Amino acid sequence: MQNMSWNLRLGLYSFCIFFTSSSYTMCVPFLPVYLLELGAPEETIELWSALVFSSCFLIAGIMAPIWGKISDVKGKKSMALRSAILLFISYGVGGIVTAPIQLLGMRIIQGFANGYLPVILSMVSSQSPKEKVGTSLSFIQSSMLAGTVCGPLIGGLLAEAFGYRASFLIASAFLAFITVVTYIIPDSGDKSEITQERTTILQDLKTCFTDKVISEILALYFIFHLIMMAIQPLLSLYVGQLLGGYSDIAIYAGIAVSVPPMVGAIAAPIWGFLGQRHGYYRSMAAAFMGAGFFLILQSFAPTYTVLMILAALMGLFIVGVVPALNASITLATPPDFKGRAFGAATMANQFGCMFGPLLGAAIANLLAIRYQFAVSGTLMIVMSLYTGYRFIQNRKERIAATEHKADIIAHHNEQDSIEQNASMAQHDATFSDKSSKDKHD
Repeated sequence: MQNMSWNLRLGLYSFCIFFTSSSYTMCVPFLPVYLLELGAPEETIELWSALVFSSCFLIAGIMAPIWGKISDVKGKKSMALRSAILLFISYGVGGIVTAPIQLLGMRIIQGFANGYLPVILSMVSSQSPKEKVGTSLSFIQSSMLAGTVCGPLIGGLLAEAFGYRASFLIASAFLAFITVVTYIIPDSGDKSEITQERTTILQDLKTCFTDKVISEILALYFIFHLIMMAIQPLLSLYVGQLLGGYSDIAIYAGIAVSVPPMVGAIAAPIWGFLGQRHGYYRSMAAAFMGAGFFLILQSFAPTYTVLMILAALMGLFIVGVVPALNASITLATPPDFKGRAFGAATMANQFGCMFGPLLGAAIANLLAIRYQFAVSGTLMIVMSLYTGYRFIQNRKERIAATEHKADIIAHHNEQDSIEQNASMAQHDATFSDKSSKDKHD
């Protein structure tokens, strides 16, 4: 097992991520309805929903750098197992709770359990052959998207047939199986991944936020997830407006949520290849531009059908962002810092997820729901222009560095040539003097 091939490792990692994502989306879309079933007052259901949703993101954001630190010091596999076990327990608890406050507690446990995906990403990036990092990360992204698509369908069928509790219990069973698979996958055997450096969490965060490249990538993580989560809570309302009512809204909204990741799962490996070949900032710029363009068009969709077509086209582009960000942070960090770097990235995206709905609600209240799509699309295009500019700037810096290196080499060669000529001249002069002396003698 220790000599397990990389292709098999990647397949197992992708399998685990698929079922982890499926388990999450099996249950989360139904949390507001489940809260009502547990006895939450209808007049305060919005408050309860906000607490239940945001508590997980808040705890996950706070804990992310801590888990990242521990993964670098103690090993990434142990952290993956920690997360899988806590997820298994939390979803099992979700299936037996009897009150809204207990469901809130379950979500807090999930916040502590967060970290399975970033740890797996760190393991994949560290263990992948250098020339296959982008492609490997894109396969993980495809698995996550496929799970995101399948989860609501499985959860909806289970909830319809057996009730909402069944979704949590089946998700818990999936995660128990994932725990076993994670345990079976052997360590890479690369002890250099575990750091011996003694640093505090604050020092690690300072390292991330003072490093120009890493801090830039973290900002992109935050803004991207801020934009995406600003849209998601409003999507079902927008779908209802286009349909002229909220009859069967769960089905239509579920389709609207599933279409982008469904199409994206097909395109993800292509984006990984493009990033690997042409540069990750360049592929990010293209992904942001395409996603932004189709997001703006969604703001003016006249019918639900047109909205779905535009959402599918957006999915082709939006899927290229996260693999490029993951690959960029992989290339920007040494092996013994990757866990902490991905921990900081998780913190950035979790806080983006927490503040995104607030931004969306504010814009929707000031303008209208449909204009949130235009605002989000515009922000995407701004990010495209920025990442495109950074790609050009990075290329110029690389060219300048190459030219500087060539100048140094040329200077050294010139010095060597001068010293060689001087040595030869001295040798010739010595030989000439000796010849003259011999001739005189």
